[in-house]
Formats: sequence, structure tokens, C-alpha cells
Amino acid sequence: MENKRKQELIERLTPLDYETISESIVLQVISMILEKSCKRQVILKLNKQDFIHTWEKARDSIEQTVEYFRNCYRIPVSKLLPYNALIVPFAYFFYYHKDKPNGEQQKYLQDFFWRCSLSGRYSKSTESNLAQDIKKIEQILNNKLPNYEWSIDTSEEFIKKNGWFAANRSYIKAILCLYAYQQPKSFNDNAIVNIHNNWLKQANSKNYHHFFPKAYLKKQNYDDFLINHILNITIVDDFLNKRVIKAQSPHDYMKEFKKENNQLKTTMKTHLIDDIDNFGILENDYNKFFDERAKIVSNELSKRTIKQEIDRKGQSNLVDDYEEELTTTE
Repeated sequence: MENKRKQELIERLTPLDYETISESIVLQVISMILEKSCKRQVILKLNKQDFIHTWEKARDSIEQTVEYFRNCYRIPVSKLLPYNALIVPFAYFFYYHKDKPNGEQQKYLQDFFWRCSLSGRYSKSTESNLAQDIKKIEQILNNKLPNYEWSIDTSEEFIKKNGWFAANRSYIKAILCLYAYQQPKSFNDNAIVNIHNNWLKQANSKNYHHFFPKAYLKKQNYDDFLINHILNITIVDDFLNKRVIKAQSPHDYMKEFKKENNQLKTTMKTHLIDDIDNFGILENDYNKFFDERAKIVSNELSKRTIKQEIDRKGQSNLVDDYEEELTTTE
């Protein structure tokens, strides 16, 4: 890929906070369009003239994908994407469908996005899986719901069991995308939290806050798995996270925010914390908080997916997949 074209695309994606999309993803998009395959040996043999002829429309389809992720799924930055490879099937869709997806296509694309994100779909055999998934996208282009060969589980229990918070896990990123969709607001003044690529590289990011602070829960003898769990994570401003909240109990720091923010109950709904008074927060009851938030996250994930028969049959196989992913990404 010519440096000029690469630089041009990065410059166009930078204002959208998607500048971390790699050259390999762009090449995979073009190869998939031209050859229905994105294996390395196929990419290396791409015809230069075909590449040039396809480039502008392919670039536009990538940009359209980014806009779609930002506007429809409210994923504000590329670092939150469960997989950068998700750009490939969506860009393929927009290459052949320049208008906004219709109602059925929107539902099927949303289901596809979450099914890939929650299942560890592109954690291995990415090139082969992308080639298979393009066939799914072609069905969606024809307004048909694909049948899937892999299952997902959006239940409360599965979230609880698989929610160890590591910022580079696709499963965790998927739930962070769910959090970002709510456009989380600052606890103290109800301003929308600024989410930035540079702040999302690791688990101790400026944007990630343990709602029940780690130091507080350690004193209560909770184990690391429960402390460092996605259900205990909220997306906040660095100022609140590191300088205001610190290791205070939720009861104590929320009491202070109530004085500053007369819309605090509304603010907390943007963090999928629906009811301050009945969430265990005022009693510093982490178990209740954990259970209540699991219900809400499960419900939100279920609304975004279309259950298939395989989801009922294949749930027992999913845990091993996630345990393998957790082992390889830590």
C-alpha cells in the first residue's frame, strides 16, 4: 500500500479518533472486495491496477463504516473496538450498499457486530473467519438473517463468570462499547465524559474507574476477580478517578457528588446504574451492586442480539473459549 494513500486515510480518520486502524485492515478490505479472501498470499498477489481502480470506493466504504460505528453504535474511538477486523465485513457491506442500511439490515448488522464481539470470533483464524463472514454479509445485503455456526451467551451468570477486566480482551471491549453507547456523564457536573484513544491502552487507564474502589474492596476481603470485574468498571474523567474518588467508599463519594450534581440519578443511568437508592451503593453492598448491574448489562446485550437455536445448544462450549482468550491476552 502506497505511503501516500495510507497517510491520506489516516489524516481522514484522525478527526474521527479512528487513526489506529492499521494498514493490514485496509489491505484486507480491498482484498476481500477483489478476491473474496484476505489471506496474506492473496494480498501479495493483488493486481496493482485493480487496487488503484478500487481504492477510492474502498476508502469511502471504510470511512462510512467508521461513521456507522460512531453514530449507530456510539463507539467514539477505535481503541474500543473489540476487533479492528470488524472494519472488514462492514466496509464490504458499505462498498456494495452506499445508502444507510434499511430497518432489517440494521438489525442483522447489529446482531452480527455483537455476535462477533462477544464470541471471540476474530481471536484466532481471523482470515478464514473473515472469508466465511463475508458470506453472512452478502445475506444481510439481501435482507436475510444469517444462520451462525458459533454461539453467544448474554446471561447474567455468563457475564459474572467471564468478566475479568483486561482492557485488551474482546469480550471486555464489547461491554465497554455498551458502556460508551450510553454516553456516560461525569458524576460531579453531568458533562459528557471525554473518551480518548490515548487513555484506553491498559486496565489502569485514565477513563476506567472501579466504582467500588480496589483499595476499599481489598479491605473488605474481596478477591481480585470480583474486584477487577467489568461489572465494577465505569467510564469517568481522569479528574474524578484519580483525584476526587480515590479509595473512598461509594456511599461517601456519592454523598459528595449529590451536593454538586442535582441530576445525579440521571447521570448514573448513563453508567447503567439505574437506581442509586436500590443498587447497594448507599449501604456499600458490593454483592447487591454486582448482581443489579449484571441484570442491566445482560438486558442491554440481549436487546442487541437475535437469539438462534445454536445459542441454546452451544453455551457450555463458550467458557473454555473465553478462558483461552483470557490466558492469551493477559
